[in-house]
Amino acid sequence: MFTRPVIWPYKLFSESGEALAVALGTKRVKSLGTYRPRRSDLIVNWGSTDIPRWWNVLSSRQVLNSPQYVRNASNKLATLDILQRAGSPVVAFTNNIEEARAWLGAPIYGRKLNAVVCRTLTKANSGRGIVLASSPEELVPAPLYTRYKPKTREYRVHVWRDTTLDAQEKRKINGFSESTGTNTYIRNHPNGWVFCRDDLDLPEDVEVASIEAVARLNLHFGAVDIGYHPEFGLGIYEINTAPGMEGQPLINYSNKIRGELYRHANW
Repeated sequence: MFTRPVIWPYKLFSESGEALAVALGTKRVKSLGTYRPRRSDLIVNWGSTDIPRWWNVLSSRQVLNSPQYVRNASNKLATLDILQRAGSPVVAFTNNIEEARAWLGAPIYGRKLNAVVCRTLTKANSGRGIVLASSPEELVPAPLYTRYKPKTREYRVHVWRDTTLDAQEKRKINGFSESTGTNTYIRNHPNGWVFCRDDLDLPEDVEVASIEAVARLNLHFGAVDIGYHPEFGLGIYEINTAPGMEGQPLINYSNKIRGELYRHANW
């Protein structure tokens, strides 16, 4: 029976990891710290890929999100490969620059932008390491290339086990003024995009694909970034195992973790 949640963040000063610990009134622990697990601790792995020094004293039921599966989720190439093999609707991807070059010569989305997203970093977020190439000359060496897929909406769907915990939609900031060099096809905060929860209409197929993706990566929870287009369908980009959060999403995660204590207490 577990009586205490413990937050194990990928870095001790993760803002969302700290916020979660405060909301739960509990502690954060480090992989190489002095923490010694109690048998009654339920450890919430908040994005860590490490095998901690205290790993061998744990039971398999004691950790939410095993680091071996978080490692797959934190690597975009591994994520897309696993999900594609399982049948999830991921964006087209390759690690071969020549294949990416061939995409640019064979448009499939009509008059929409025909481009390749060069991802020079496979473990980055917020658009870091992205180079958008709309011609072969603009391609740069990268460990991962994804084919740009048009979208009318983009969501972040927070999944806990087999349910949707929360959902947000990326929207343009009201009054945002595009400065020189702003890329209108990359929806991140520097380009004027933020996640919003109000007046959200989440398509059922987006919700189903998100829940399946988290399960197919063997995760207990994760935040799925996914694009939607009524003509071209869905495209999963990545799954975040330590998502930034505040307000209602933070409350929802905290309540789910408390619910896990109750769930295990009744096994």
